[in-house]
Amino acid sequence: MSSDGSGQTARLDPVQGVLEVLDRAAMTGTNKLGLLLTLLDLAPTLDGESPCIARQEVAERYLEIHWEHARPYQGITLRQSSARKRRDDGTVADDTTVMQEIHRLRDLLQDCKRGDLRDKPLGVVERSAEGTTWHLEWAEALETALAKVRAALLKNPVRLLQELPGSPEPFLYDLHSDKSGLTLLPGVVQSLTKFGGVLRPLVEFRFAQAVMRINRETLQLPVDDVYSHLFGRDRVMPPPKMRERLVGIQGGHCIYTGDKLQDAGGSLDHVVPWSRARLSQIENFVMTSRSVNSKKSDSLLAPTAMEQWLDHVDRGSEDLQDCAREHGWMADLDSVRRVAFHIYKAADANTGVWSFENGEHRVEPLGDDGKHEVLALLQ
Repeated sequence: MSSDGSGQTARLDPVQGVLEVLDRAAMTGTNKLGLLLTLLDLAPTLDGESPCIARQEVAERYLEIHWEHARPYQGITLRQSSARKRRDDGTVADDTTVMQEIHRLRDLLQDCKRGDLRDKPLGVVERSAEGTTWHLEWAEALETALAKVRAALLKNPVRLLQELPGSPEPFLYDLHSDKSGLTLLPGVVQSLTKFGGVLRPLVEFRFAQAVMRINRETLQLPVDDVYSHLFGRDRVMPPPKMRERLVGIQGGHCIYTGDKLQDAGGSLDHVVPWSRARLSQIENFVMTSRSVNSKKSDSLLAPTAMEQWLDHVDRGSEDLQDCAREHGWMADLDSVRRVAFHIYKAADANTGVWSFENGEHRVEPLGDDGKHEVLALLQ
């Protein structure tokens, strides 16, 4: 480990620290990887150089990330821990706390005759529960699950994530944080936001590898794609009827190019790219052609395209809210704007951004002027 010249051990750069965890941290399950994904998801939502994230917020995001992992894979319920721990009542826990609690919540949905919701995003489940006869029972069960996840996070992985060979100083958050929250160290928010698009797939791939190793005795070869099962974007995509409604809200045209969208040829685009932030709110969706979606790919929007999107969500605000309610989907424009703002704020001037101008698709550097323009639009 390098020294800063004063005899003190130099703190690892946050990105280097994440890579060290992936390469050298001891793991019997996915707890540490799940916490890394949680931090990567929350970083673009935060303000300040050394923000404190409430443990409740960490637990909520941690549970949300793992929710879809309970879906059976080729008929197999995948475990996320190879350790079997004896409980106080003499029974044995054969999976991580978060997965045990998720399976209990899924069983509750089945008991409430809403088993159809088990494989929906957790946000859809919560919206669907509103105003129902089983809402109170669900809310109490969810709070119990979150309390257990909060307690488990304190033991592992919060306490152990930054423990590496060579005993480096903490590089992501202060281990002496108040029990109510995690205080991120200076520069961590900016680093995780700026490089999240690169780090997240590495963490997810390592996560999928761990799940395959833990379940190797029950998985039947050939294994199709555990990674896509756990982290593919299809698991949190809106249903076809909702996509049709989105095309209608856009007047049947692509908001970027103005071209008419074919009834069966629309392609759903994440405005803030899925690779950079896991945003499934309805405002982060627009319908484009497959060709436009392919060319935009995972690029951020250039100022002109950003203005087109903001104009769209402003004009279609009521219709988007109605569509979200009709399909029990998540809606929160403020969250999408806030995450986009922080991603652009952390971006370099030479970051490539996409636009469609004068009949041509362009990917050009954002530039200092473009960055200021986009930040002003989002603010």
